[in-house]
Amino acid sequence: MKASKWILAGVAGFAAGYSAAKRTPQNLTPEKALNIVKSRTKDEFMVTGSWIGVHTEEVKRFGLPYTVYKGGLSSTLNSTLTQFDFMIDAKTGTILDISKHGEKAEILA
Repeated sequence: MKASKWILAGVAGFAAGYSAAKRTPQNLTPEKALNIVKSRTKDEFMVTGSWIGVHTEEVKRFGLPYTVYKGGLSSTLNSTLTQFDFMIDAKTGTILDISKHGEKAEILA
């Protein structure tokens, strides 16, 4: 096989791989997901601490499958440190759950 055919095959392979990678849905980074949660909750309470898991988890919410990050926020409400747990869609950044730590989940709109 001539060198030009090898080069053409390599370019075609690279283009196919690049195209497939672009079509694969990419997850938000954990840091980006945490920043989304903090910015969307800033009107409800002042965040004094936060954390997020670096690995995604597969969960079902509302009967639908989601790939999510789980994490937590802390805030001082009425002079009391309050902890919140959250779950955020890793693909879209939609907050699926925020609840006080240890309480039943509720959705903040």
